[in-house]
Amino acid sequence: MPEEWNSSELLYQSVLDALPEGILYCDTNYIVRKVNQCYASLLGGDVKTILGRPLPDLNPLTRAPVVIKNGRPEMGDLCTLPLFGDNYKFVVNRIPVRDSDGAVTGMVSHILFTDPAELRELNRKIDFLAKKLKHYNRSLKSEHNAHYDIESIIGDSAPIQAVKKLIQNYAADAHPVLILGRTGTGKELTAHALHVRSNRAAGPFVSINCAAIPKELFEAELFGYAPGAFSDARKEGKIGQIELANTGTLFLDEIGDIPLHAQVKLLRVLEEKRITRLGDVSGREVDFRLITATNRDLQDMISQGNFREDLYYRINTLTIRLPPLRARTEDILPLARHILSKIGCPTANFTDEAVRVMEAYAWPGNVRQLFNTLVHATLHQSGERIDARDLPHEVTGGVQIPERHSPPQRHHDLAAWLSAQEAGFLTAALQENQGNVTLTARQLGISRVTLYAKLKKYGIRHSAADTAVTDL
Repeated sequence: MPEEWNSSELLYQSVLDALPEGILYCDTNYIVRKVNQCYASLLGGDVKTILGRPLPDLNPLTRAPVVIKNGRPEMGDLCTLPLFGDNYKFVVNRIPVRDSDGAVTGMVSHILFTDPAELRELNRKIDFLAKKLKHYNRSLKSEHNAHYDIESIIGDSAPIQAVKKLIQNYAADAHPVLILGRTGTGKELTAHALHVRSNRAAGPFVSINCAAIPKELFEAELFGYAPGAFSDARKEGKIGQIELANTGTLFLDEIGDIPLHAQVKLLRVLEEKRITRLGDVSGREVDFRLITATNRDLQDMISQGNFREDLYYRINTLTIRLPPLRARTEDILPLARHILSKIGCPTANFTDEAVRVMEAYAWPGNVRQLFNTLVHATLHQSGERIDARDLPHEVTGGVQIPERHSPPQRHHDLAAWLSAQEAGFLTAALQENQGNVTLTARQLGISRVTLYAKLKKYGIRHSAADTAVTDL
């Protein structure tokens, strides 16, 4: 150490030398004024021999002149040093130093890694994390994609044509859409089509079944939470579903089941376009298009104090009312044939009596009930065509069915029969597990990937507690 240093300077130097990373400061003439032992050794000397020397003499490739001239920092750059040649690169930060008037007075050079093995290990970890991030992004993109368009809506009846026209008109608009309809009429399919036809189609489509989330967990699921926000919270926190919908569409199915305390927070998010996670103090901007759906009478819920009136008017800018299946009887046969193809029976057909019974029935469960009915019929079918007697009793109960004159026959297409059995089995298993794919896969002894593939094959919807064919 220079003999003329006083005790405070010696202490300052001791602090610098204690750092495991290289620190160097040069003035505007590129003269080294401060350096720690770590950096000095990388330059081939010690503190005493490096101080006072021009940095370009020690490292001809130094970028100190560039940083001092333009006053812009260079962070995370890779550099070489003469002592090591081109065989090893160091990670370095170069930061301009300014006086109280803002004028540049020099530059700090900060070398982060002095051990090649340490840098290689970090690079290995970064590469591993990058691959994991890429995998998770692909998974999220697949999970948060809309899979259905207007072409997925089966039928040409006047009521369904009116729905298709509204979808086309509303898709390009940014205002919220409220979809009203009874259970099984295709509310989620309509939401998918609105997203696919919108200018946000490239963004995520995040669908949430509000009725399937426990009330005590609703805010954490929708808005997310900060690390340590509550007991049993993940130590790294959690991103909420609203944030995941950023730049895309957020679909809240069964919005009438949102708890009142969460309605207040949702209204604030819609008004301010900002979200604050539970336990966090700072908000985040969010940009999404809201689509909601319900089979409940929201105005009646408002009068009973179970739904906020201000939230109702916020989500009810545009409305689509889905017709029940009984109001579109001419679509029943095309829908039935489409469902049969989805469950592996593309060549199956119906007797005239079966068609008459299906068109006469009221279908309180709508398309979802039609799907379950056809699964039942394919499993009980004994003739070449599905007959009225193959339909469930709840469908045929009020209809007089003539005696069957043709002798019973077995299925000639084993593959179709097996597919129908599998579709019915999967549907029952999902319903038993309230639509939870993970629990269903575990119960069936197959992977989630395999189950997803089978659900897609048969057109079975798997949103929580709501399993049905996806077509209107």
